[in-house]
Amino acid sequence: MLKLDLHRKSFAGQTVLEDIHLDLSQGDRIAVLGPSGIGKTTLLRIIAGLDKRFRGTCDAPDEIALMFQNPTLLDWRTAKENLQIFHPKSDEADVQNALRQVGLADKADHFPRQLSVGQQRRLALARCFLTPAPLVLLDEPFTSLDPSLRSEMLTLTRQFLDRSHGTMVLVTHSQDEAVALGASCYRLHDAAQSGAELVAV
Repeated sequence: MLKLDLHRKSFAGQTVLEDIHLDLSQGDRIAVLGPSGIGKTTLLRIIAGLDKRFRGTCDAPDEIALMFQNPTLLDWRTAKENLQIFHPKSDEADVQNALRQVGLADKADHFPRQLSVGQQRRLALARCFLTPAPLVLLDEPFTSLDPSLRSEMLTLTRQFLDRSHGTMVLVTHSQDEAVALGASCYRLHDAAQSGAELVAV
């Protein structure tokens, strides 16, 4: 499913990540914790294939669902169109069902600027899971949400994962989020004289 052998990742000669190895099977869920700036998002970008400038290898599925901390919606597209443009093979019923599952069935024709921050996050979640992908990458999507919305988003995400049996890598500051999603926890920490290493919690 996902096999990563990352020997070294550096920026301007400075080692950021070193000797990180992952071997995940279908349905595995892990969370990567650590302080800001330690390299969590960099690690996720490497897994997603967005950063290929590293020493090592990464074997990941071609189909990946990726959700960032920011919703990254297209402002000039409606909620429905934001789903359709990324999932052109999905029919109308699939799109409507995805919107219904995140509580946005009545917002299909609204533009992102007409949605609250919480609604935008839920739309991004629907976009991420509309077409089940074998690998799901989540980059702190629950940060800065109020407790009730955070709990709602975590519940929706776990339900999606339970249905799709996708493999998940979550980047987060919160071990509580990892537990809520049924993920095994790993922590990135600075190693002496080298980049951050990944250690099981």
